[in-house]
Amino acid sequence: MARIIPPGPTPDPPSSERTPLEHRLEGLDGHHAAAPQLNFMLAGAQWRDSWLHGFRSLYLVMEVILLGLAGGLLVSILNLDVKRAWVPAALLVVDAVGSLILLARMRRAAVGLGDDVRFWHREIVRAERELPPERRVFTRFKLLQHSRNHADTNELAALALSQEGLDEVGLDRLVEPFSSSATRRLIENRVPALIAVLWLSWVIAGVGALYLRAQGIIP
Repeated sequence: MARIIPPGPTPDPPSSERTPLEHRLEGLDGHHAAAPQLNFMLAGAQWRDSWLHGFRSLYLVMEVILLGLAGGLLVSILNLDVKRAWVPAALLVVDAVGSLILLARMRRAAVGLGDDVRFWHREIVRAERELPPERRVFTRFKLLQHSRNHADTNELAALALSQEGLDEVGLDRLVEPFSSSATRRLIENRVPALIAVLWLSWVIAGVGALYLRAQGIIP
């Protein structure tokens, strides 16, 4: 049974910040899974990962469709008679508010699914500590991922492929949380932020065009 080692100066995130329930659920102070359960854990990780990618694709496609609808409403605002153009303008505002709410909730769900995947990855790396270093295939895969964005991979690889394997602090460094993953920051932070900016731009353009037309500034 692995003992919890107090976090170093910059763990990400430190195990000490987890609640007692999270310690129990993540196996930080309980019995860890044995190597024969690797097939089950790999299946669990694959299951949640497929859900994650499907969910990301779903909400991004929905946002693209709704943005296309907003573009049609903007064209209507510019071409309809001013007395009637307020209808597509109102629909544009409703479309934008509903889409932003949907974006926020679906992003939150996607972040949760990503944390589920991280749970399984941690369990797999833990279980591989019972295997000889040359058979720790998943651990080496995570080290390869880690090497793309970090300079400390040689040190981490030496620990991960030693006879003892990684301690809990090393696991925190190898299996990164949402806040440290460059890919997840891009997909779960920057892309939704870009979509939100597009929605605000669409609404400002639509309402602004209606106002300018009502004032006779533009035809």
